[in-house]
Amino acid sequence: KQWYQRRVAITAGDARWIVEEREDAKNVNNWHWSEVDASSSSKKFFKDKFLALSATGTEGSVRISEMTTCTGEASVNNRKGKVIYFFEWNIVLKWAGKTEMSNDNITGKIEIDNISEENTADEVDITTKQTKSGGEHNKLHQMVKSQLIPRCKEVIEEYLKFLQVNHGKQVILPTSKAEGGINSQPTAKPKTTVNTIKKKMDEAVISAKPENVDFKRTDITLTDTFKCCLDDLFQCFVNPDKMRAYFNGAAEVDPRESGKFSLLGGAISGSFLEIQPSKSIQLHWRFQDWPADMHSSVTLTFKDTGTSTELSLNQVGVPQYSVEQIKSGWYKYYFNAIKMTFGYGSSTL
Repeated sequence: KQWYQRRVAITAGDARWIVEEREDAKNVNNWHWSEVDASSSSKKFFKDKFLALSATGTEGSVRISEMTTCTGEASVNNRKGKVIYFFEWNIVLKWAGKTEMSNDNITGKIEIDNISEENTADEVDITTKQTKSGGEHNKLHQMVKSQLIPRCKEVIEEYLKFLQVNHGKQVILPTSKAEGGINSQPTAKPKTTVNTIKKKMDEAVISAKPENVDFKRTDITLTDTFKCCLDDLFQCFVNPDKMRAYFNGAAEVDPRESGKFSLLGGAISGSFLEIQPSKSIQLHWRFQDWPADMHSSVTLTFKDTGTSTELSLNQVGVPQYSVEQIKSGWYKYYFNAIKMTFGYGSSTL
């Protein structure tokens, strides 16, 4: 009896022992482990989203025609009021395209490996292949890399929100302190920068874009001339040592197809889609303050004019509110920095 009285006194102020009255008598205070299998709904999500992707350009049109395989699993769990997400997926998509010379006979596939709570969309491995080689096939394969792959990454970013909205609330029951459950408004706290999907999921509360805000996109076209040979300028965009030189060391670069890059402490990040030596470079590119699901496609084209090298830049999918900022950034951190660091803005080669 004395032990019981002491125990009551000790635990009297412990919130874990305060049982909230619930008419349904289910998982009071969300204390016990609960789990929801999200595998079937996830497969439907990926199929619906990926099969809706298409792109059209001057070379023709391409689309995702089939989700060939989708292997893996997903679950949403609750323990002590905290939502935990586990998922791992490997997906193979079939793409098809046509030009004026073909009739949807040009095909290939997209392999997406290791979609998991540990990786951001930029860290997921995505490779593309074409069924046959040749001029028309190469052109459409290029469209897949530059236009469909960035949109595939946007689908992967969107998947996290899908799990939160559709399954997070299933494992967190409303309490008297948070009647809205997982979707209730959190108390005010300082904003923090989230770098990984895993950290985002630990938050358990959805961070959505403000309502009635339309993030319209546009394209950017820039041209500049450098007093150097074409190969020297080309190396400034693929050689890690050269990039670290004009970025003052703030450059992590893996210059190969699907290789990642992070510049200025992560302010600029993305991956290499295609590198054609001494001709062109295609990048999957984003700026840090853009919405998390927003990326752009950058094409750099190099031309030898005889006395200098002309660089043309085309960037597709830039949010309108940051157009001037991005234009200024290309000149300040890339073009002018290269000229100042290597003397390519002088009158001699």
